Amino acid sequence: MNLKQIAQQAMDYLDSVGVAADYEIKVSSYGIRKLTVFTDYYDMGMPSNAPESTGEYFIGKIKKYYPQKSPAK
Repeated sequence: MNLKQIAQQAMDYLDSVGVAADYEIKVSSYGIRKLTVFTDYYDMGMPSNAPESTGEYFIGKIKKYYPQKSPAK
């Protein structure tokens, strides 16, 4: 999965839990691409050369900060 696909997955998930978010993908001076997801409370980043760059770890981190809400009883 590339950074753009991971970003889209993050945006879809955050939208599903009602969290406004945006993202950017930048290239560092060393040529490393980095995805950053911005919400009102957190900025979460993932460089493309990270061992967990498949996106599963990054999406899991987002889900930890913004879990699915249980339906009201």
